[in-house]
Amino acid sequence: MRIDACLSLAPKGIHAHLLDIPGCFTRGRTQDEALAALPGAIRAYLLDLQRHGENVDIPDKIEIHIAETDDQSTGPFDPGDTAALFEIEKRPISSTEMERYFQLAAYNRADLMALVKGMYPETLDWKPDEHSFTIRRILRHIGNADEWYVSRIVPPGTLPPEWENDENLPIFEFLEMERRTAIARLRQMSEVERSDRVVIPAHFTSNSTEPWTARKALRRMLEHEREHTAHIREVLAQWRARHLAQPGR
Repeated sequence: MRIDACLSLAPKGIHAHLLDIPGCFTRGRTQDEALAALPGAIRAYLLDLQRHGENVDIPDKIEIHIAETDDQSTGPFDPGDTAALFEIEKRPISSTEMERYFQLAAYNRADLMALVKGMYPETLDWKPDEHSFTIRRILRHIGNADEWYVSRIVPPGTLPPEWENDENLPIFEFLEMERRTAIARLRQMSEVERSDRVVIPAHFTSNSTEPWTARKALRRMLEHEREHTAHIREVLAQWRARHLAQPGR
C-alpha cells in the first residue's frame, strides 16, 4: 500500500495527516518520529473500520510518500493553535464525499460513547491533577468543537439555533444534539459553501487569519474527536491506576 502523507511542521511538533484516510494522523516531536508512527496508525485505523463492519484489508507493507508540507500553522496541539490547510483541500467536495466523512464521524462517536456511556459522575469529574481536564470537560470540548468547525465554513447567521443556549444541557444530551445539528447543517451546505473557496472567518476565534475550506473542517472534525477519545483513555488509565492502588479497592 502506498499512502500520501501531508505534513504540518509546527513549532511545537509535527503532524502527519493522511487525507485519503480521513481522520488518520500521527504526531511527533520530529518529522521522522511522526512518519515512523504512520504504519501502525494506519493498521489501527483499518482495524477500527473492520470492527465497524467494513470489508477492508490490512496491508503487510506500507510505503509512505510525502505529498505536501505546511509550515504556516502553530499546531494543532493546544487550544488556540491554528491547523494546516493543504493545497489538496482546496477542492470542491460533493455531497456524496461528505457522506463518507459523516459515516466515519458516526464510527468515532460510537467508539467515544462505548468508552463513557454509563460512567459514574465521580469518574466523569475526576482529574489527575489541578491542571488536567476532567472527562466531562473533554466531552464538552468535543461537542463545542462540532459547533466551531461548522462555523468556520458557513455564515454565523445560518448556524443552528439550538446552539445558542446549550451550556446547561446534560453532557450526553449535549453531545447528541451538537453532532445531530452539526451534521444537519453541513448537509444543507450550498454548492458555493462546498466549492473550492477558502474562507478566513473572523468570528468566534482568536486567530482571524486562519484559512478554512469544507474539506479541512471535515478532516479536523474527525481528527479532533479521535484525538480526544485517546485523551479520555489516558485519563481513565490514570483513574484506574490511582484507584486500584488504594487499599480496599
